[in-house]
Amino acid sequence: MKVLIANNYFYLRGGSERVMFNDIRALREAGIEVETFSAADPANSAAEHAHFTRGVDTHVNNPFRLAQAAWEIIDCKRTAADFATLLEETKPDVVHCHNIYGRLTTSILPELRTRRIPAVLTVHDYKLVCPSYLMLRDGEPCNACIDGGFYRCALRRCHKNSFATSAISTAEAYFTRFADRYGAISTLLCPSRFIEMFLMRSGVDVNRLMYHPNAVDSEAYTPYYQGEYVLYAGRLSKEKGLLTLLQAISGTDIPLKVAGTGPMEQAVRERAASARGSITLEGHCDGARLRDLYRNAAFVVVPSEWYENAPMSVIEAFAYGKPVVATSIGGIPELVVDQETGYLVDCGAPDQLRSAIGTLWLDPESRRRMGRQARALVETKLSQNARTESLIAIYESLLRARRPQRFTGLTFTAA
Repeated sequence: MKVLIANNYFYLRGGSERVMFNDIRALREAGIEVETFSAADPANSAAEHAHFTRGVDTHVNNPFRLAQAAWEIIDCKRTAADFATLLEETKPDVVHCHNIYGRLTTSILPELRTRRIPAVLTVHDYKLVCPSYLMLRDGEPCNACIDGGFYRCALRRCHKNSFATSAISTAEAYFTRFADRYGAISTLLCPSRFIEMFLMRSGVDVNRLMYHPNAVDSEAYTPYYQGEYVLYAGRLSKEKGLLTLLQAISGTDIPLKVAGTGPMEQAVRERAASARGSITLEGHCDGARLRDLYRNAAFVVVPSEWYENAPMSVIEAFAYGKPVVATSIGGIPELVVDQETGYLVDCGAPDQLRSAIGTLWLDPESRRRMGRQARALVETKLSQNARTESLIAIYESLLRARRPQRFTGLTFTAA
């Protein structure tokens, strides 16, 4: 069997890319031929069977190029043509899409329908129900567009607080919906029950949805049930709850290490400098450095203030035998079970967060107990082996059907 995997980026940019790379490695080990298709980028990994196209450049400043990029986000003939050529050259049996909007764009999807190639898409975020993809308005969780009224995104400047970019995102959402671009996708793989529920509420046919959790190869992680500090590892952005975390940890003697970069890096640095406590900013970390940070942490904190789907930071923490203190939002409670694999607190509640962090910090026995339970969850229910077997079974079922269906059933209900 040959599978073509499409994703905007071919480097470890975030959790969705980590899922993709885990799948690529595991599928190849299982004897599946894997080709990949991504937008060209200087950061991309060099690899065999990796194919690149000049994706949409969303960072241009020239007014003419900006207008061109705006239209290409909606309908990019160039990426569609390159994708068509690749399909003809490689002749995949199945295509597996991850995040394709924005750079590859949904313009590639009609090429699958034309050739009757079955396809699945892993739903890493909320793009199908939110033009801005994060389901945030003014930094707060929002589900206003779940009924298909995407115009609200433009009116409220939801994307980057800009009317222009929000209007482009809105136009792209409407065009994709009414052109039935996602009609080429046979199955939408949902990493959490939470996002599956949102898609059902938006009117997506339940028969197209499949719960399919993220996973890791537990054998690649050595658990260590001790630690010297609290760890946050992820993007430095408002919706991740960093400012709430810094407020919660300030004034305590609990050491906190913050690994990551993002738009709030300077604000986080300034807040950390003024906070009374031991806060260390580690910057961008990957490879051995990130592994060491996880392994030597007492536990991990995930203070998100948006509808997290199925954060890999939680799953990786579990793989290292670390309990997690997290907010009870989105798909997080499906992973972090209060007082079993960590603690759950309300969003934006620094006092609750401080209490949970302090309680776990002072109770090493509970940390070890929760850490072992978290590790057991990874070994049993969040195993890459089980995920890979499931993926292959899904691909084989699509091959047996050999006919992608239309993305029907979009009768919207009120949010």
